Amino acid sequence: MPRGSNDAMRALLAPIWLLFALALAACSSPESVERSVAAADSAAEEPRTEVAASGAGESTVGVAAHAGRAESTSGDPFVSRAEASGGTNHDADAVLAVRYGVHEEYERVVLDLGTGEEPAKRVPEWTLTSSANEGLLRVTLPSMSRTAVSDGPLGDGLLESFYVVRAPEGGMFVDVFVRKAFAYRVVELSDPARLVVDFEPAGSPLDTPLPAVGGKTVVVEPRAGARIGDPLTVCGYSRNFEATNNIILVDRKGKTVVRRTVLSNDWTSTWGYFESTLDLPPFTGKGVLRVGAESARDGTFEGVKVPVKSR
Repeated sequence: MPRGSNDAMRALLAPIWLLFALALAACSSPESVERSVAAADSAAEEPRTEVAASGAGESTVGVAAHAGRAESTSGDPFVSRAEASGGTNHDADAVLAVRYGVHEEYERVVLDLGTGEEPAKRVPEWTLTSSANEGLLRVTLPSMSRTAVSDGPLGDGLLESFYVVRAPEGGMFVDVFVRKAFAYRVVELSDPARLVVDFEPAGSPLDTPLPAVGGKTVVVEPRAGARIGDPLTVCGYSRNFEATNNIILVDRKGKTVVRRTVLSNDWTSTWGYFESTLDLPPFTGKGVLRVGAESARDGTFEGVKVPVKSR
């Protein structure tokens, strides 16, 4: 082929190669990767992780089909109120997904809510309780009867993890663990139904450690280092075999002070809530509260160890 023809061909192909290079760079950008962790349908299954291309710029946990984007809420103020509520009906009965995003000045959690397996039209009734200086925000959804996702990590910044729990009074609640004191704002979005909670750091460390997590047990109260007395209330949630939770307080010499076994209200479909109030015999000094279950494999303890002190 004459040299002039080769030069003309290279000139024609150059824009095509440039477009191919730009597309390849876009696909490899961290902001174009969307991570989803789908919950197991039963306790025997492990969560599945899928990676897919996306231009959303948000990593997500428990992605549901047909999930709508959460529009900007930049005009809404952040608050530190201990309680909030909203919603208009009880039509939605399922948590389809819990999504997570990192924005420039805040972090976001989106609850995708459904009727059956399809997205609901409107957000059902909900209540929110915030322990901003203790690192916990809880959204209770009384009409929920099932969930497609039970828990997951959220990130390395302000938000740590979430748990979907069967509530003791009926319905479900979603706990979000937060590493520092925070303020929040809530927005309801319709068609499909999404409850959006944004978290903004409040600039101070927590007053208490986060709830203790170990094995398939989470102890919300008491927290590590707490001073305890008679009576002692222990609450949390678990996915231990047959919903069994052994609560054992031992003193600094390893002697058992009190022991009780209580049941959670779920363990197969999601985390089950438990709560027990114990009458303590005389106890002084330091001790360890152990909450969990015995391993079916070798009988060893699997769960949470919370250091405590007597009042």
